[in-house]
Amino acid sequence: MPSGVRKFLGSFLSSGPCLIGQVRILPDYSLSHVEDAGKAELKTFTNPHDAIEIARYDDAGKYRPLKTAPNLRHGWRLTLKNLHETSLALDFLYPAALGTAVAYARSELQPVDLRKTLARQTGMYAVVKKITDEQAESVVASTCNHKDGCLRQILWSISRGNPTSLSRRGSEVQHSENEIPILCAEACNLLVAAGRKIVKSRVV
Repeated sequence: MPSGVRKFLGSFLSSGPCLIGQVRILPDYSLSHVEDAGKAELKTFTNPHDAIEIARYDDAGKYRPLKTAPNLRHGWRLTLKNLHETSLALDFLYPAALGTAVAYARSELQPVDLRKTLARQTGMYAVVKKITDEQAESVVASTCNHKDGCLRQILWSISRGNPTSLSRRGSEVQHSENEIPILCAEACNLLVAAGRKIVKSRVV
């Protein structure tokens, strides 16, 4: 894990417990579901790679294809040794979230408009290029909302100058004082697949 990422995480922990998504991180390098704070009867893990299994299924045992969906399972505690292990575990829980947050904090993050992402699609996904702005907005609203879709905050637009209703810029990124925001710089494969589905459903 890059030293810049470790330093970034350490700067948050130096002020006390911090949050990222549904995870609470303590300065002693222990992690748990934020809703399990203070609970004693949690299954304890000590290897950062255990986070892979923790993130794999929700409370009902259903596979989680999107790790930033707001359905991280409860009942666990990760007790780790240092910033390296902690940042590694967080990368398994929320892939690339720390690195993206670091790039954003340094003003080095370059969001990719949805139209550019769709223009790269080939094969069975090429049809998604035909999606209208209205259809795209509908797919984003249903797939990317924080309630049951995704915890990431969208930084990209549908096209230049045409943000979605969920797009955020600069000071609009929302997070509490000691919370690391989970940011989305480019539409993911799940959104592209959802866009393809809606285009195919409208083809006569």
